[in-house]
Amino acid sequence: MRFMSRFFVPSIVILLLTGQQSILAQTDVEADPAHHKLLFENEHVRVVRAVFGAGEKSTAPFDGKDVVVVRVKGSGPITINIPYGAPITADSMEPGEAVWAPAGRIQPENRTDQRLEFIVIEPKH
Repeated sequence: MRFMSRFFVPSIVILLLTGQQSILAQTDVEADPAHHKLLFENEHVRVVRAVFGAGEKSTAPFDGKDVVVVRVKGSGPITINIPYGAPITADSMEPGEAVWAPAGRIQPENRTDQRLEFIVIEPKH
């Protein structure tokens, strides 16, 4: 019995830690498919459409990469919630405008009264 618990308990801990790591390292589409849809991906680029209705928030935080964000629909700022940090309200954007967004663990939230839609372009090099 002592032999079994000596190896069984550490194995469970390793499995839990490994599982936790894979949960933490999710893309936008994996963590929040209700708001993010993969449009295109190859070895050079990944393109995602992100749509947030008025007052909607991403269902889970995800690991955002360095990306170009193009506003397609709606105007006004979007709030970026950062786990264990204060929310950041991004500058207001109009349709057709583009910005560079640095990598980080984020959870977007639309605090406006209108639908916001973005195309997110992630270079892979």
